[in-house]
Amino acid sequence: MMNSRDLSWNIAAGVGFSFVLTIIMAITAVAVKLFYPPSMISISPIISLFITPALGIIQLIVLALSIAFVTPIRSNLIVKELGGTRKLGSYIGAGYLIFSILPYAFHVPYIQTYVGLIIAFNIINGAIGGFASSVS
Repeated sequence: MMNSRDLSWNIAAGVGFSFVLTIIMAITAVAVKLFYPPSMISISPIISLFITPALGIIQLIVLALSIAFVTPIRSNLIVKELGGTRKLGSYIGAGYLIFSILPYAFHVPYIQTYVGLIIAFNIINGAIGGFASSVS
């Protein structure tokens, strides 16, 4: 049986971690844009991989490092207490690759729509990742 308190904390942490990943990807894209001007500013590693491969590879490396950062150290005591963090980070990272394509799926001239889609995919990613880590 699933504990509703753990589920709500996992969803909240998942949404927060998804937003943190979005901020990290945006900062990475701006940094790459400074040193490699032909690149674009994109928060989606998959889209970046097809348009500007250098940015896409760097974003995938940064995403892997971000997931490794939330992976607890291998000791029995810490794995028991923070084992859920490892699952949550893995689910959010994998979901980020998929859901970060959402803002690029709709082409509208309004920046509000783009920002709204970024907020929406982060909430969806956090909710699905938090639920999946609670169930498994």
